[in-house]
Amino acid sequence: MSNAIKPLLTIGFRPFFLAAGLSGVILIFIWGAFISRGIFPDNYYSPVGWHAHEMLFGYTLAVLSGFLLTAIRNWTGMDVASGNKLAIIAIVWLLGRLAPFADDLFPAALIALIDLAFLPLLIVYLAIPLWAQRKIKNLPILLLLMIMFIANLLFHLTVLGVMEEGISQSLYLVVGVTMVFIAIIAGRVFPFFIRGGLPGSNPVAWSVVEMISLLSIVGLMVLKPFFYESFVYSLCAGIAILSNAVRMSGWYCKGVLKVPLLWILLAGYGWMIIGIVLDLLAAHQLVAPQLGLHAVTVGAIGVITLGMMSRVSLGHSGRPLIVSQSITIAFVMINLAALFRVIVPLFMPSLYTACLAVSAGLWVMAFLFFSIYYVPILVQKRADER
Repeated sequence: MSNAIKPLLTIGFRPFFLAAGLSGVILIFIWGAFISRGIFPDNYYSPVGWHAHEMLFGYTLAVLSGFLLTAIRNWTGMDVASGNKLAIIAIVWLLGRLAPFADDLFPAALIALIDLAFLPLLIVYLAIPLWAQRKIKNLPILLLLMIMFIANLLFHLTVLGVMEEGISQSLYLVVGVTMVFIAIIAGRVFPFFIRGGLPGSNPVAWSVVEMISLLSIVGLMVLKPFFYESFVYSLCAGIAILSNAVRMSGWYCKGVLKVPLLWILLAGYGWMIIGIVLDLLAAHQLVAPQLGLHAVTVGAIGVITLGMMSRVSLGHSGRPLIVSQSITIAFVMINLAALFRVIVPLFMPSLYTACLAVSAGLWVMAFLFFSIYYVPILVQKRADER
């Protein structure tokens, strides 16, 4: 095994953050070419379907997988996946991204099965150490991943023509599950990161607010695919906005804005709250529904995943938790990408098409900066030789 491959397969975050960083560049570069020039390679999906599916079941799931494979090893003290096992699951993820472009070679059902294989494999990998160590409180993670699998199945059944409708419900479900993951992970690690990054700080977590904020996000996940315009959904969204804003205020400590690895996480959480606000307005036909969706996807998911990958990659490679100037610029650019995708079109709808192109360019540049800086870190041994 080469010197580059061996470190890459020691722990889950390495291959999956590498894949996420590069796919963050490639996926949006292809999408940007389509929205600006109408150029798009033929594949199993429609252009819009490919973009939505790959950003959620490709990019987002890569980041989540890398985080969970790493975190659950820490929580259980057991190896989750390394060496050949890690190579297998990484290859399955990669095949899911490549197979749709071989639709002239493979039958559509096989392409769907290749993509669908990843989540069950990930669930098995994670379930073994959780069950062996009786980490029962972490089992809801497996349930959320199973819901993501069901959402992916609905998506493919619709593409295959087995179902007439299902893509919208699939996307609502997977975005909702991702928001729940963000709420769970933020509650576990944001206060810890803030204490570590700001000595003497004391971020506050109120138990009642923690419970309400998380349950309200779960409620949105369950309600949106089926009861989007209902009073119950609006009530749940209102509770989610208020409780998560209060939750975030407890995390804020003086000095956070001076530490890029901290403000990027709070900025991403803020985008999630903005997304819920816009989604509530869209449910009452006051704004376009894609604004709330992209506040969550480009804003919350894009910003938080870039911040988490940057922080976890440094911490788990034995390096100081200080980002370079180029990564700080990447943090600014990813937030500007969300601003041009969501806020500018909200107030200047006539600039919508131009804003799409600017947002895509900023996203690509942010992930290009990330990839250039972090690829060497991800493929090298730990700096502290541990």
